[in-house]
Parts: sequence; structure tokens; C-alpha cells
Amino acid sequence: MKYEGPSRAVVDLDAYVRNLGVVRSFVGPRRRIIAVIKADAYGHGAVPVARAALRSGVCMLGVATVPEALVLRQAGIDAPILVMVTPHAGEFSLVVEHRLTLMVSDVATAQRLGELARDAGRIASIHCKVDTGMGRQGFSAEGAPAALQAISRITHIDIEGIATHFSSADVPDDPFTAGQIKTFKHVVREVEKLGVPFEFAHAASSAAIIGYPDSLFDAVRPGLISYGVWPVPDSSPDHPPLRRVLSWETTVVQVRNLA
Repeated sequence: MKYEGPSRAVVDLDAYVRNLGVVRSFVGPRRRIIAVIKADAYGHGAVPVARAALRSGVCMLGVATVPEALVLRQAGIDAPILVMVTPHAGEFSLVVEHRLTLMVSDVATAQRLGELARDAGRIASIHCKVDTGMGRQGFSAEGAPAALQAISRITHIDIEGIATHFSSADVPDDPFTAGQIKTFKHVVREVEKLGVPFEFAHAASSAAIIGYPDSLFDAVRPGLISYGVWPVPDSSPDHPPLRRVLSWETTVVQVRNLA
């Protein structure tokens, strides 16, 4: 028996789209937006949020895992999907089969994807992650240019993007974040010098979009901000207000006055 209680969660997709408009006001009309909808769109419902994001004009959807991406594909969503966490080897074939874009942190993964893409008669698009100091995923900053050059020679692999992630962009005027930005800029320049082809670079999540305008590069990855939550304390009257996407409603059954 399904329990029908007096409470419900209400997701306002119009508010979500409006918040993406706030993101655009920060990053400008020319930068691409990768809408982060990992963890079931932060609990808001990945499929309806994905559709709303695509209607608003985002270039790509960002998820954490292959199963999260498959939920979108099974719902008929054909847009580019970036899988941001390296999957286990058994899921590589699903990446190729369902035309997912994988964030890659080592040459061996790119080689295996290339082999699978060749066997399937496809080109696998990837984004190469550079570890600029967070220490979680990515090529070392020192080794990234040579690694990306090697990957660019793998058949059936297309390096679409180069990315990094900040560890403390929610801290204003953070010297560590400034150092990460400087390192990533250097890596991108070195990759360009080597003639490695790629379409765009991206680094900024929600906090960096607000606090570090020099981190915006060619695309941004808004998550928290798109759901109506400022990622950093905000007191500027010039910032357009966000709208909370999720509200919780219930039925009042009793009101009491207590001493």
C-alpha cells in the first residue's frame, strides 16, 4: 500500500530556468553552460530538470556516474552528457554505446575508449581533467600537455574539452584558488602550443562563477546556484535574486497556544 501523506515536495522548474538566467548574467551570453544534474539533480528529479535545462539553452548536462547518465538516455534525452567521475572498466562499453562524454584522467582510459569506439565505428568525445591542486582526479599539471598530446593521436578519440575543479572557491580572495586558476591557464596555453585540438576549457562551478570571474574560461558548470542557493554569502544589492526551486508543503492539522 502506497502511503499518501499530507506533505509534498514541489519543484518549480520555472525557478530553475530563471536561476540559469542569473548564471548567464554573470558569465555572459557567449560562454557555454554545462548544467550539473548529478545525484538526481540534487534530489529535484534528473529527467524533468534536464529537460528544463535543455529548453533554456545549455550545451551539455553534467552527471557523476554512468548509471545517472543512462537514466537520462532511457528517458529519451539525446543531448550531450558529461560523466564527471571515472567509471570502472566494465562501464566503458556503455559510455561508447550510449554516446556519453567521459571526463578522463589517464591515457590508459582514453586508449581503451578508443579501442571500443573503433570496434563500434564511432568517435568517443572526452574531456581531459587536470589536477591543479584539489588532488581528486586529473592529470598532473606538469604532465598534462604531453598526456593530451598522446591522447590526441589515439584514433576514434576526440578531445572536446579540458577541465579542472577548485577545492575552495567558496572562500573569497583565496590564494589557493587563485593559484589553481593560474596553473590551469598555463596548462591550457601549453596544450595550445603543442597544437592539441580541443573545443573549450571549463573550470568554474557555482562558487567560482560568483567569486572568481577570471575562472570562467569558455564554459561553466553551475550546480548549487541553479537550484536557488547562493554558493557563497551574498550581500550585493546588484545581484539578481535567486529563486528556490524546491519547496515543502504540508497540511496544518492543529494550531496550539503553549505557555
